[in-house]
Amino acid sequence: MSAPRSPIINLTITPVEVEVEGCLATVLEVARLPLPWTEYLASVQVRCDYNGREAISQVFQVHFKDSDELKRKLTIEVTKFRYHLFLMGLDELKKRGLAV
Repeated sequence: MSAPRSPIINLTITPVEVEVEGCLATVLEVARLPLPWTEYLASVQVRCDYNGREAISQVFQVHFKDSDELKRKLTIEVTKFRYHLFLMGLDELKKRGLAV
């Protein structure tokens, strides 16, 4: 008789909103992964105010090992989204599929 196998992915659904650089980053879910280079995978969506309109990013994935790394990566992703808004504007981001 073989030993019981552990699941490949443990999934925890945690919709949590965190303010990062003046925008709201919503962590929709977090999956624990048994991989050597990463510990967790988070699905994230960013919302920012853009000239009185709400800009919402597509959902994207962030790999991280601990909460400090998640904070750093969320700061980078929010900054990238704000930079794209500044360069192209909300309507262009929607055309390109980068915003909802």
